[in-house]
Amino acid sequence: MKNIVLVICIFSIWLLSPTANAQNYGNLVEVCNKGDIDLKFVYFSTNSSLFGGEKAKISGWYTIEPSDCENVNPTGFDTVAVGFLQVNNDGVRGNPVYLLEDATSVGSTDWAPSVVCAPINDSLSYQSGLGNVKQKFTPPCQDGFAEYRMSFGVIPNDVYPTFNLTPRGSDRLNPWPGGSAPPATAATKSQPEMSDLEIAARIMLGAAKGLEDGKVRKISNGCAASSLVFVFSFSKEGPAQACDCLSRQIVRGEPANVVSGLISRIDAGADFDALIEELPHPNLERYLESCISAP
Repeated sequence: MKNIVLVICIFSIWLLSPTANAQNYGNLVEVCNKGDIDLKFVYFSTNSSLFGGEKAKISGWYTIEPSDCENVNPTGFDTVAVGFLQVNNDGVRGNPVYLLEDATSVGSTDWAPSVVCAPINDSLSYQSGLGNVKQKFTPPCQDGFAEYRMSFGVIPNDVYPTFNLTPRGSDRLNPWPGGSAPPATAATKSQPEMSDLEIAARIMLGAAKGLEDGKVRKISNGCAASSLVFVFSFSKEGPAQACDCLSRQIVRGEPANVVSGLISRIDAGADFDALIEELPHPNLERYLESCISAP
């Protein structure tokens, strides 16, 4: 259970603030895409100087393709906070929050806001005084913009940090903006008759879906009796939905033998909290990030 708490507590990691006049000109803050889909981002950067006061810049959208790395820190700024956007295999555009160690929790400082106003369809690049930028690009948002959650903040201080993220097409995402559902595909007026092969393929797909659902239900039942329910009760999704999502992520993301062993031990009455600790912690962290969000 201690390791689960450690993974969950990543949501509240803090770093100490720098000295007031620390400068960062040209320091790299690299984000690497270790997943299989594009990762788009918006950054919010600040800089303070003795004579120039505090300035800020918000800019996006930028794209990090799979297997690529990008510098997310504009030249001449002390700090940078970053938020991400991605589109999964179902065509859902979402704004997931990536929570990392060795990074500042958003919302804990003026230079790392937890939410900004991002353009829904257009690009953005605006620089001014910190107060002016915050007034224009933090909620309430004007038309054409929507509330956009940031993931983490960084103060490079000549350390040149690199952060590895793993956006995947299989990730479950809440639609952005506004939580609206993705547009439905228009139905055709007529459907051609299916061949025997197509019918057989659909039967097989249906059977596979039913088998997956059965595995998800068994793991979800174990989750519902675990201490994770207390954690999930503070999420936007709630315990039932979060347990179902976590279970499906495990079924789809872990090897078949691992899933089968997990289900067998749950059926035998093993402690779910102890079982979940045996999963690779990076995988568990990714599943939790995909399934729970702040209310």
